[in-house]
Amino acid sequence: MGIRSFLSARLARRVGPEHRTFAAMTGTVLGGTHAACPVCRRGHLIGDPEAPNLRKCDDPTCGATFTLAEMGRTFALEGADVRDLAREARRQAFVLFLAAVGIGVLAAAWAILAHSRLTLLGAMLLCTVVLASALVQRYRAWQLERGRLFEARAPFGAFVAAELSGLLGRDRP
Repeated sequence: MGIRSFLSARLARRVGPEHRTFAAMTGTVLGGTHAACPVCRRGHLIGDPEAPNLRKCDDPTCGATFTLAEMGRTFALEGADVRDLAREARRQAFVLFLAAVGIGVLAAAWAILAHSRLTLLGAMLLCTVVLASALVQRYRAWQLERGRLFEARAPFGAFVAAELSGLLGRDRP
C-alpha cells in the first residue's frame, strides 16, 4: 500500500459534498475567472498560447478573438470614468489596510489576554491576506491611472517602482 492509496482511502471518508463545493469555490476565487465573451455570452475569454496579446473565446461554436488593445478600448467606452474607478480602488485599499491594522491590534490584545501564541499566528495570517487584498487594490488603481490595464505581461515591476518613489517622496503628484 503506497502513500497515495493510503491518503486517498482516508480522505474519501472525510471529504463530503460540502467540502467539494468549498474546494470548487476556492478554486474559482484563487484561480480567477475569465471574462465572458461579448459575442456569444456563453464562452469565456482565455489567453492564446501562440499569441500572448490575444484572448480567444473557449466556446467551440464562437471562437471570437480579441486583442488586448480592443479590450482596452471596450473598457474605456463603457462609460466608466477612469479617475473615479481609481479613486474607488484607492479608497478600498485604505479601508482594507485599516481593517488589517485593526485586526492585528485586537488579535494582539486578545493573544496577550489569552496567553495564546496561536491566536497571534492566526491573526498574522489573516492580516497577510487582508494586506494582499489592499495591495491588489493599489495595483488596480495604478493600472487605471496609467492606462496599463490590458498588457501581455503584468507591469508589476513598474508598479513597485512607482509605489516606492511615491513613498520616498520623489514623485508627488
